[in-house]
Amino acid sequence: MRTNSLFLFAYLLVVVALLSAPVARAQKIKSAAFTYVPETAGDQYNQRIPKKAFAISPTDFIILSRTADNTYAVERYGADLKATWSTPVKLVGQETVESFSQNQQTALLITHRVSAEQGSQALYGRLFDVKTGKELKQAKLLEAPSKSRRLAVATSADGSKLVTYHSITRDEQLRSIQAVVYDAALTKIKDRLYDFANAGHQVSAQVQIDNHGNQFVSILTNNSMRLSVRRYNNRDNEIKVMEVMLGGVFDGTKVYVMDTNFKLHQDSSLYAAVLVAEEKTGAYHSLKMVRFDYAAGNMRFAEEFRFTPEFTEKVTKATGAKRLEDLYLSDILISTEGQTLVIAEKKYTDGGEHSDYHAKELLLFAYNEYLQPTWNSVILKDQVAPAAEGFAGISYSAHLTGNRLQLLTLETIKGKTDLYSRSIHLLTGAAEPPKAVGLNVANDKQVAFVKDFTTWLDERTITAVNRPSKASAGLRLSRITFK
Repeated sequence: MRTNSLFLFAYLLVVVALLSAPVARAQKIKSAAFTYVPETAGDQYNQRIPKKAFAISPTDFIILSRTADNTYAVERYGADLKATWSTPVKLVGQETVESFSQNQQTALLITHRVSAEQGSQALYGRLFDVKTGKELKQAKLLEAPSKSRRLAVATSADGSKLVTYHSITRDEQLRSIQAVVYDAALTKIKDRLYDFANAGHQVSAQVQIDNHGNQFVSILTNNSMRLSVRRYNNRDNEIKVMEVMLGGVFDGTKVYVMDTNFKLHQDSSLYAAVLVAEEKTGAYHSLKMVRFDYAAGNMRFAEEFRFTPEFTEKVTKATGAKRLEDLYLSDILISTEGQTLVIAEKKYTDGGEHSDYHAKELLLFAYNEYLQPTWNSVILKDQVAPAAEGFAGISYSAHLTGNRLQLLTLETIKGKTDLYSRSIHLLTGAAEPPKAVGLNVANDKQVAFVKDFTTWLDERTITAVNRPSKASAGLRLSRITFK
């Protein structure tokens, strides 16, 4: 009853917010012309690089921008929104961008290159000095046969460590992963083999690395019933394994894991949020949260959140949907005090090669530092984009400062298309109304907002790339300061 009451309270706040939708609260907007060529290849549903801008000071930021076919630029912008430096990056043959990160001193671009003649694929790293833009180093990081699964990379939160890895399969089953750990200078730290010979049947794994270089490998086994997380360090060959059954038969209902999301914390713990579905009907059954604490050597479980008929009815009534569907875990946010917020989003396409993309309501689930549920709510939004753009301009950007969550979305509310800012208190779920930033974004069939370039320079200042509604205006790079 407590959970439902909290949900209803937060839901009413959001509904009131949507009805009121006040005008801009931006104190200052500065903008400049911006050149950008949209991505035309790759998976539009799952963007390989969803973030292409990073703050490096309260005034400066760096971006990765596509400037032409097979040509990118790594650039630094200052307070005047003019490029301090711009370093072109020319791709060759079947080469695509794979990862972009920075660590205050350097920016790192990793590309994936396929050589059809040699039957191989490789990951290459390019290192740039953030002060001058000079390319400091270029190195081949990993190579494998092109018929193997695509090579992958994971980077630590502070950009100081990375791990490249190659999945080795047999009969479509994942048997092991060959990995190489590097530091920020692209100097090899260690070769690693993640061996899954005794882990049962699985088809994929998620690899993450923390600021210390420890690697966390998460795999689902037992027909998507069991979650196993392994931690590897760089000092020795010790492997710490924790696992838990998240699927199975509960109260006579057989359930399985249908979606997962992981958040690596720098205290040597990994948070896992899991959506569980009923095997017979495919209906959402519950949300589960587990903290794998490798410093303490134990697991902590949040109280399971059941998608009861009452809860489902409230969500569908709020959204106008017939049933709960197309819901995916998108974020786990953790405050400095340990409060946790899980965000799930409804995302789908109409079906077909050229169908529209949709990003709708957000479901928010909050927990205190002991992983006890505190509140949950729904954020109503209705966004649509053509197939060529995918989710590059819709969905949301999130930023957590202290106990205040900021959400930025491109929406049309009461006939006004703009970037809207929402502020939500992490401890109580109290939400301010969505407020138009004041950019007056264009509303037509052309690119109007590029979410990849959105970044927070500080608590009150963001950067964004959008196209104003004026017919003659092109894309603009804006610095927005809120009151």
